[in-house]
Amino acid sequence: MICSYCQKKIIRNLSIKELLLPWQIPKGELCTRCKALFVPLRKENSCLGCMRQETTGVCEDCQNWQAEYPRYDFCHQALFAYEEHFAQWLTDYKFMGDYRLRYTFCQEVAHALKPYSDFILCPLPLSPERLNQRGFNQTSGFLKGAGLAYQELLVRLKTDVPQSKKKRAERLALTQPYVLNGSPEVIHGKKILLVDDVYTTGRTMFHAAEVILSAKPGLLRTFSLAR
Repeated sequence: MICSYCQKKIIRNLSIKELLLPWQIPKGELCTRCKALFVPLRKENSCLGCMRQETTGVCEDCQNWQAEYPRYDFCHQALFAYEEHFAQWLTDYKFMGDYRLRYTFCQEVAHALKPYSDFILCPLPLSPERLNQRGFNQTSGFLKGAGLAYQELLVRLKTDVPQSKKKRAERLALTQPYVLNGSPEVIHGKKILLVDDVYTTGRTMFHAAEVILSAKPGLLRTFSLAR
C-alpha cells in the first residue's frame, strides 16, 4: 500500500477481512506521519452552527448569517482545521494539480458522510473557465475518491479571483455567482448536502444555499473538508 499523500509505502499488518477480500483494501490510506499532520476538528467547545473551534454557543459569523437567512437552520460539518499543513495539501492538490491527492481523505470523508446516505450530495461548482484552467473540480474529486455519488445541481457563471487570494472583506462582498442547473423539481422536497473543500467566511456556501433553498428542498445541510 502507498500513502495517499506522501506516496511512500505503508507497511502494516492486514486484517483478516483484507486478506480474504483483498479488493476491499481501501484505495486511500494515510501513513502515520501524514495522518499526524492534520488537526481534526472537535465538536465540543465549537460553534453550534459552523464548528469554529474554541467557541461556546453560536459564533459571531453565524449570528450574522442567521440575521441574513432567518429561515435557514444552520448545521455545518467539517473534518479538519484549516492550518498550515492542510493549506499545503490543498495547494498541492488544488493549485499544483496533483489529482492523486483526491484519495488523501477518502476514508474520513466516506465515514463522515455515512449519515447522509439519503441525501443528494452537491459539490460546489467551478466556472467553466476555472474548470478548464484547473482540469478538475477539487470537491467533486474528493467525493469520487471516497466512492460517493453526487449530482451537479448548481452552475457557477462567474470567474473570479480564487478565494484564497482575497481578504475577508473581499470574500464577503462577493455577489451571487450560482444558478440552478436544471429544474427545481430535482431539489424540491429532497434532502441536499452542499459540499466544498474549505469553509472560511461562509460567503460561498451561503450563496449556494440561497439558490438551493429557492427550490424548496426538504432539508439542507453543508459539509467541508476544512474549517
